[in-house]
Amino acid sequence: VMRDHDGVAVEDFRPKFLAKTTMARKAADAAVAATKRALVEMGRKHARDVRLVHPAHTTMDCATCGARTKHALPLSMRTYACTACGAVCPRDKNSARVMLVRAGWNPDGAEGVRPPEPPAQVAA
Repeated sequence: VMRDHDGVAVEDFRPKFLAKTTMARKAADAAVAATKRALVEMGRKHARDVRLVHPAHTTMDCATCGARTKHALPLSMRTYACTACGAVCPRDKNSARVMLVRAGWNPDGAEGVRPPEPPAQVAA
């Protein structure tokens, strides 16, 4: 991931509400923390920008106009439709674009990876 992108925006996720027992909560916290730490270290190693984004309402905000839906979308609803500007896109893609905006980046052109480098010149 780090080699293919100049910057990565990641939710600063804290999974306390997902686990029912103290042991499970501690394990989930440790796993998420280790993953975030590894991403930041790999970003530093490859000289990439890694930004942690607050996770609140990333699936409820519109990446195009910034409007927020009045209710949380159920997980079964896979398409996000903004009632303010009429934008329609897959729910995960909208959430990713919201994270890019919150990280301070322009999500236009963020669809693919960095452009391929020109082929190396081969001596004949």
